Amino acid sequence: MASKKNLKKDINFLIDEVIGTCLMRQAIQKNKQEKELDDTINEMLIFREELLEKVNNPKLTDADKNLRSYYRNLYSELLKKVNDTFDKLNKMTE
Repeated sequence: MASKKNLKKDINFLIDEVIGTCLMRQAIQKNKQEKELDDTINEMLIFREELLEKVNNPKLTDADKNLRSYYRNLYSELLKKVNDTFDKLNKMTE
């Protein structure tokens, strides 16, 4: 990861992809799982705000030896959350 700017772009892009997928499924399925999809969208919006707050105001812990490892951990957290959410969306359609 080259910069905080790129990290923020990745956060916005990946979370927008999840939200876009939820909105497409809502349009296609029409009321079948609307509540679950709304909850997923709200969850991702809250997650985005929390993650951007962590990027803008880093708080290093003992596990983070420096800022580089702190931001790597944030990026890993982002990827895990996005993958888990896509897995959840896939299970909804099965």
